[in-house]
Amino acid sequence: MTKPIRVLYVDDDLSFLEIVKVILEKDGNFLVSISPAGDAALKLLDQGEYDIVLSDCRMVRMDGIRFREKVRDMYPEMPFIFFTGREKGERISRLLDRSTFYLQKSGDPEVQFARLTDLIISCLPHDTC
Repeated sequence: MTKPIRVLYVDDDLSFLEIVKVILEKDGNFLVSISPAGDAALKLLDQGEYDIVLSDCRMVRMDGIRFREKVRDMYPEMPFIFFTGREKGERISRLLDRSTFYLQKSGDPEVQFARLTDLIISCLPHDTC
């Protein structure tokens, strides 16, 4: 990769926010901005340039599904990944399309983050990275 992939990650679990940021940025392939709430993330999205949005589904003020709807209103083609642990797959599966993806937070952390990295790269347009 020539330039880092710019990721906006939204999750109300502050410790997980930091962990994901550190793990994704460790090799220099990703530049991650984090937000604990959808409303604040929408402001970041409006102010910055991002290649992809990564979001938990269950959040207190604005859940990930509502957040995704707002992202779609602003940027209809923005790749979006639901990265969540407690959400039922069938609720998410009806939202999946050519630019919305899903990965469950579970299992071996090394395998999980390898899958996340692969998913981020695979769902971007080829000229992004």
